[in-house]
Amino acid sequence: MNLKSLLNQLGQHKNELAVSILLPTHRTFPDNKQDAIMLKNLIREAEDRLNARLDKRETEVIIDAINKKIDGLDHNYNLDSLGIFASRHNTVVTRFPFAAQARVIIDDTFAVRDLVREMNEAVHYHILIISRTSARLVEAFNDRPVREFDEKTALRTGSFPMENPFLFAAKGLDRAQVPNEAGNLKEFFNRVDKGLQEIQNNPENERLPVIIVGDARNVAFFKEVCDQPADIVGAITSVPDLKIPAEKIVSEVQDVLAEYRLNQAKTALQHIVQARNANQLLTDFSTIFRAITEGNAVRLFVRQGYIQPGVIDVEKKIVTIDENVASANAVDDVVDTFIELVMQQGGEICFLSAEQLGTEAPLGLQTKY
Repeated sequence: MNLKSLLNQLGQHKNELAVSILLPTHRTFPDNKQDAIMLKNLIREAEDRLNARLDKRETEVIIDAINKKIDGLDHNYNLDSLGIFASRHNTVVTRFPFAAQARVIIDDTFAVRDLVREMNEAVHYHILIISRTSARLVEAFNDRPVREFDEKTALRTGSFPMENPFLFAAKGLDRAQVPNEAGNLKEFFNRVDKGLQEIQNNPENERLPVIIVGDARNVAFFKEVCDQPADIVGAITSVPDLKIPAEKIVSEVQDVLAEYRLNQAKTALQHIVQARNANQLLTDFSTIFRAITEGNAVRLFVRQGYIQPGVIDVEKKIVTIDENVASANAVDDVVDTFIELVMQQGGEICFLSAEQLGTEAPLGLQTKY
């Protein structure tokens, strides 16, 4: 699931009718029973608002397309929110692993800015759980699981969970006495890695950092055979029961995830220092905007939670800070505009806490030259 790519694609939709329907959802029964009711009410609201501005036949085409997309939507698989993005030509329905406020927005762009910020501030990752007998793969987002892979994800090597076909069952023998036990285990982990890499390399997915869970010996063996060891950002070898539900596995890796976040912040701060030393660090809003529009953006550094209303003069490439969002031509958040533009160019967004930034500006751009 490449949510960043999807949101980036939706963010490029401009100057044409765009219907955005967002609603919070529930992961478990019976709370998720109310999700279908809320969804129906929001679609009805969207229909009423479209009828007020479009021909009734045109409204019917859009609403029919939405209803076809959600027909058979199983709310038992809901995450934390649901988004529907419809235009005259296409409709996209997707689940998000973070909360969203219930609303209907009809505009000439899709309402994805809050979602983009949420995605970039979070950590989206895989957890690979390995033992000598089997392997599981969980996709997670911060402290919540998104899904555990199963046979619905068909791979060339089979599917997750994977069972070890090389087990040598010999009564009275421990692992050290089993003939070629280490070699067989590495061959199994090689198959597991091929399955992992097939998922990681799928263009429809986002390549994610990976946390390994298993005993120390198995983790070491897996790292030996892994084709992309740089993807592995941490490991935990202290989970006694590897068959626990995904929710508990995600809880177990939070310390490793916190360390990963800290390392990411340290790397971002190093980039700031390098950019400053090379005279490639911008902090003035107008200068940042000009650099982004010229395709001269590498990384945007943003203080977590930083919002700045302002006015963007696209022709003159001048950004004026304006706390009065009600003023003419003002946008609610200039920072979100910058985030969206940098993402469209394939640049990196680095969110840092106020404590991590220290005396650094709350917004900075590292340029290519």
